[in-house]
Amino acid sequence: ASNVLEKIPPLPLSVDGEAMRKQLLITEHDTEALEHIESQNKMFPYLSDMLTNLPLSLGLMLEVKANLPEEGVDSVKYHNDRNAYIDVILKEMFTHAANRNIILCSFCPTTCSILRNKQDRWPVYIILQGSTETYPDYLDHRLRCLPTAVNFATSEDLHGVSLFSGLLRDTPKETLDWIKSRGLKTFVWGYHNCQQKFRDQMRQSGVNGL
Repeated sequence: ASNVLEKIPPLPLSVDGEAMRKQLLITEHDTEALEHIESQNKMFPYLSDMLTNLPLSLGLMLEVKANLPEEGVDSVKYHNDRNAYIDVILKEMFTHAANRNIILCSFCPTTCSILRNKQDRWPVYIILQGSTETYPDYLDHRLRCLPTAVNFATSEDLHGVSLFSGLLRDTPKETLDWIKSRGLKTFVWGYHNCQQKFRDQMRQSGVNGL
């Protein structure tokens, strides 16, 4: 028998369905856990809760998740309907976002294109990981190659790119100046942002956000 564990696709559970599944794992004698569940209406907040209850002065960068195959890893079999999925998100945003500053972003190029074509109220950024030893490479070349990602962003009329910090360690100003020359803004994500020296370097190089 094989000792290799196969990746199990996530079930399309709703928030309430997932909460119910977790409750079933708790025995009737676990009174402390049961009291905690009874005190909580949900296990995590809805998007509408965040948009309604957080101060309007607090801007948000919302990442829209999507299943993306990685090199050397079998694709996850379960895929949601991106159109329906994004429609639900945008409906909540149009209903509850008011005049809050929001940036939409995703690793998935298709998701970015859909977000950009379905609305023009909020800017859309593609998140780029590049090819790095830190994380497994994505199969999609647009997520592995900076020039390809920038070309995609400009062709789809996206507003910017969000780069993995490791891509900017050597020539940050030259890279950021080139992206800016293509009419795009740049955000930077990654563990290097925890270093004060790196953050200062990014600000001096003209990055738009960390």
